[in-house]
Amino acid sequence: MDPQEHIHIISAGDSIHKTYPAVLEDLSTITHTFIFAEKDVYTNSARDDAQKRIWKCTIRDAIGEVNTISLSRNISCVLVTVDAAAFDSVRDPLLGIFSDHPDARYSFDISAGSKRLSLGLFSMSLWVEGDAYYAFGDSPVRRVPVPTLPVKNLPAHPYHLVILTILFRGQEHGKETSTMMPKGTLFNETKAWLIPVRDTEDGSTGQELSPVAFSRIITSMIRWNLIREESRTANGQEKLYSITPYGELALFVYSARMRKRGVASSPSFT
Repeated sequence: MDPQEHIHIISAGDSIHKTYPAVLEDLSTITHTFIFAEKDVYTNSARDDAQKRIWKCTIRDAIGEVNTISLSRNISCVLVTVDAAAFDSVRDPLLGIFSDHPDARYSFDISAGSKRLSLGLFSMSLWVEGDAYYAFGDSPVRRVPVPTLPVKNLPAHPYHLVILTILFRGQEHGKETSTMMPKGTLFNETKAWLIPVRDTEDGSTGQELSPVAFSRIITSMIRWNLIREESRTANGQEKLYSITPYGELALFVYSARMRKRGVASSPSFT
């Protein structure tokens, strides 16, 4: 894959053709542009009043102009229509793009489009390590300054993925709430994966996962908001754990990256 790939994601609105040239001035390395638009923009309804029909036509025209600008600069341009009312509808096509281009640079223009579409894309920008930009009125294009948890750092310790996979199983079969797992049970299931620990100078396999090391891992994952901790007893001695929506999404993004790279040894969701 070309290491210079740069994927730019746009939240479609009636002014994107005005901000796009400014974005290209600041982000001159863009090679692919994907415009995310709500399906309603391309759906004509007898219930639409004159103002809404004009609004839809204006957005479609703006999308067409972005495509024309892209072609003039040899930038691939693709339209993606989604039902922005459902986050999955925004998430899934973005993950498809990420799976095809896992090592590309990602940038997002979330200035236009509906609030729910822009918020969905902004959320995904955090998970694919993308830079989010905005420009309102006559203001210059600005980057949204946010901290991120790079997904590439998730497998820094193999047990991060193991723990998320174990806890994820509680949500796999249509369950609305995740299953809370006691710490002892989670430790035993995690230890059962028997991932080798290389801790000696000659590179030989060291001891299996210890309770102390497991507690350190759990503490880090709680801090990253990948898992949540609750207490079953009043004195707080028995701890219960479940995966958070962020932890679930981290697994989805990591899986998309690994599928593209052909890695089959990462923990399975099943």
